[in-house]
Amino acid sequence: MKGFKLILSLSALLALHISEVKAQAGYAEDALRFSQFGSTGSARISALGGSGNALGGDISNIHNNPAGLGFYQNSEFSFTAGYSDWNASTSLWGQNENFNTTNFSLPNLGVVISRAKMPLELGDWRGGSFGISINRQASYNNDFGYFSNQLDQGSILDFYVDDYNQNGVPGGTDGLFFDAFLINPVEGGGYDYSPNATLALEKAEKVENQGSMSQISFSYGGNYKNKLFIGASLGISSVTFRSTKTYEETFIDDNNQTSLFSSLQENLSLEGSGLNIGLGLIYKPVDQLNIGLNFKSPTWNQFNEEYDADIIANFFPPYQDPEFGSISESDAQTDIFVSSYNLRTPMRMGGGLTYFFGKNGFITADVNYLDYSSANLRSNVFNTEQDNTEISNLYGQTINYSLGGEFRFDKFRLRAGYAYFGDPYAATGNISQRTTQFSGGLGVKLSSFSIDLGIVNSSFMKSYFTYPDTAIIDNNRTTGLLTLGFSF
Repeated sequence: MKGFKLILSLSALLALHISEVKAQAGYAEDALRFSQFGSTGSARISALGGSGNALGGDISNIHNNPAGLGFYQNSEFSFTAGYSDWNASTSLWGQNENFNTTNFSLPNLGVVISRAKMPLELGDWRGGSFGISINRQASYNNDFGYFSNQLDQGSILDFYVDDYNQNGVPGGTDGLFFDAFLINPVEGGGYDYSPNATLALEKAEKVENQGSMSQISFSYGGNYKNKLFIGASLGISSVTFRSTKTYEETFIDDNNQTSLFSSLQENLSLEGSGLNIGLGLIYKPVDQLNIGLNFKSPTWNQFNEEYDADIIANFFPPYQDPEFGSISESDAQTDIFVSSYNLRTPMRMGGGLTYFFGKNGFITADVNYLDYSSANLRSNVFNTEQDNTEISNLYGQTINYSLGGEFRFDKFRLRAGYAYFGDPYAATGNISQRTTQFSGGLGVKLSSFSIDLGIVNSSFMKSYFTYPDTAIIDNNRTTGLLTLGFSF
């Protein structure tokens, strides 16, 4: 059943705030989460800002522009280790909360089998290379939260009292506040808060997310006259996502004592897989210049998810219910809800240029286009019409670009890069949710072995809706990467 995402499913309420706070709700949030990509791959490409549309001969070509595999003259095995540090600073009503999450991963593992022709072999086609890689395209391991004790802030009970009075008490998750005696019927009809709900309120929430999106790619790139390089790829994606949200409200009486405490916990578990194809080419009009084009189809995903929620409440003094008597504590929980749906993410089109300064290095730049509003949901379990309408209204088109350069001195390499990922929302709102990224690194290239180090720093803002306000999350993530490559 679709209505089980409690805080995320306040669709009617959120619709009133979308243009102002750019709230993400329910499955529309999933559509964005699983459509976004960053600069992923080897330490070398990451240090260059992720620019790889017109740069060949890197293990990252397997999942990025497969035409770059046509540049390989030898086979290669490569793996990358990464360590990330994610800081999230949340502000609500001028009060800040800081969270930090660290994560170790193996973001890229790949092998390229080259069948390039020797220089004296005849033929316009100079051979090609086949590549297989496992690449982590996104990480969801992060925690954030907020705290506020402002006197004039609203309680989530305000929303449900109004909702119950208009529509009655629903079943499932939205009925938990009634089941826990936080909202009760009153004489003459209708519903009201528990009398323990005083005017002074403290509220806090912590969100703990885990998971990743990875892709196994099978790619081939060919070489025609050392001028035109073409390639194709097949990607099989895998997604895991776990989220635990704990929302707490504490009401304070006139004696500065707790009169009512409630804690709502929501657990979401999601797994899915998908399929996409890629096409690419790189053309060299002159030896110093590469021109690249890259196309990635939509990814056709299928997801299965489970959700449950429970709520506990403590009353000081005990609440006197006309039917059940004295109640000092209560709890209520949902069943485990199971659902499934299909998600088609946006296609991606990109281009790039790389200019070489002889053997001294190069500069490279990419531009990529995405239309997040083109994401689409389908399900045999629930009606997706409202969600698809919300996706079309919330999200828009973006132009992402990146720039990188490499300086070569004998066997040593020095790299730097920059990337910009546009705000995926159609309306800018009170904050821009674009991402800016600075990167750098160094490497050593030997005849049969290479080692590369890269560091990437990303900064971006997010908004998070909490009735009746919006928390602003300032994110800063730093990732260090080490790639070892072996030629054979």
